[in-house]
Amino acid sequence: MAGDPAGGSGGSEDALRRAPQLSGQLSPRLFRKLPPRVCVTLKSIVDEEFLWAGHIFLGFSKCGRYVLSYTSSSGDDDFSFYLYHLYWWEFNVHSKLRLVRQVRLFQDEEIYSDLYLTVCEWPGDSDKVIVFGFNTRSAPGLQVNMMLMSDENHRDIYVSAVAVPPPWHCLACRRAPAPPGEAPPACLRHGFLLHTKFQVVYPFPTFQPAFQLRKDHVVLLNTSFSLVACAIAVHPAGDSSSRQILYERRNVPGPNRRGENAPPQPLEELEGAGGGPPAAQTPLGPPQTPDLPPPGSPLGESHPPGTSPEPGYVNYTKLRYVLEPGEPPEDLEDDKISLPFVVTDLSGRSLRPLRDRAKAQGQYLTVEQLTLDFEYVINEVIRNDAAWSRQFCSFSDYDIVILEVCPETNQVVINIGLLLLAFPSPDEEGQLRPRTYHTSLKVAWDLNSGTFATVGVGDLTEVKGQTSGSVWSSYRKGCVDTVMRWLVPEGPGRGVHRMTNEALHKGCSLKVLADNERYTWIVL
Repeated sequence: MAGDPAGGSGGSEDALRRAPQLSGQLSPRLFRKLPPRVCVTLKSIVDEEFLWAGHIFLGFSKCGRYVLSYTSSSGDDDFSFYLYHLYWWEFNVHSKLRLVRQVRLFQDEEIYSDLYLTVCEWPGDSDKVIVFGFNTRSAPGLQVNMMLMSDENHRDIYVSAVAVPPPWHCLACRRAPAPPGEAPPACLRHGFLLHTKFQVVYPFPTFQPAFQLRKDHVVLLNTSFSLVACAIAVHPAGDSSSRQILYERRNVPGPNRRGENAPPQPLEELEGAGGGPPAAQTPLGPPQTPDLPPPGSPLGESHPPGTSPEPGYVNYTKLRYVLEPGEPPEDLEDDKISLPFVVTDLSGRSLRPLRDRAKAQGQYLTVEQLTLDFEYVINEVIRNDAAWSRQFCSFSDYDIVILEVCPETNQVVINIGLLLLAFPSPDEEGQLRPRTYHTSLKVAWDLNSGTFATVGVGDLTEVKGQTSGSVWSSYRKGCVDTVMRWLVPEGPGRGVHRMTNEALHKGCSLKVLADNERYTWIVL
């Protein structure tokens, strides 16, 4: 549009002001059905020998540089173990996939059944991935869905955290020693593996990677009996700072009387009865909890200004490992270690744990564990905060679902579903014998202090003619409804990235491996 020859453009500006204005952001979902810029077939970029070797391709890494696959192999008899290997392939549009790394998952574990695998990447931590393996069969040929109830007594959970191959060898990688005839060396940051295994019992915990990996470097593991926050980080050589990711014992104001500094949120608001979280809350942030004394402390107990007492139930450990596989590992016995870890280099050789920071000459890996014991929490919340505490006899079972994780405040909000025995309320007629009830307890756990605070306690609902399976199914559906009411969609690339072999266990195959950020497809 030409401007006014006299230099005036008032008419054009008025027209623009009168025109309808559009603003906002288009969702990437609108473009997912559009043809990708790059579309290649898997057979054209992978040698046939790898396909015959049984590679299951999972998808693109978050950065788009790599395509990941895995293999599972076992012997011909029923007593052979499954061996799992994870592979990184460098993707280049104009050439075939190039294999850059192969590692064995779940070191030394005797795995008797095929696993449901999920490979996850943290929102902002690109140095490592974490792999979860779940039992999917309790007997040969019996398919078990992880989300459904079954008569199994327990299920095995396998976890491996694996360093991601770097785009190029850093200076520390070039200096790392490698035995003759082995793969190129990698420094600790780019060359460690960490493994653990635990068992869960009925009702089997749900797998929630979007919450369990919400905070970078930290994974929340629900062991059925406790929630274990594990922080994994590699520190550079010469770093003698005492930086911690979990349990930062900072000077904070001492606790006052229950609810004195901040009003508790009504339970109906926390459950999203109004169609979402309370208006005063930031979307996706945890509910604002009152400044509570540690459970078990007398109400109103005073403490010196600027300090906070360390509750006896806090269970925290921190171990350091160095890349010196030539020396035998020290024997570490610590009753505060909730989950035992095996830490190795890329060749599977155990790394050496250290207790004294002064001994670390080069890079070192720290593994922190902070544990929340569910049964302790249940007893304390009922004793201190439940209106029906005088009716309570005992609890028989419980189920924990994570409702929210706020990485900025290090708060984890959990919902504890509870089956319990209690006496009826005094105003009920009939024989006063204990009955079975269901309720829920909402608790906020602070990863900085290790303490927890009660957010809400539900009423008792009598269980009449229901199986435990139907109770837990209904409870989990209620938790999903609450989470969905609180949910604010993550921006592109900001959430937890997942790749699974779910299609394989459903008896089918993925159609494409899609990198939606870069509009690239590999057609299988």
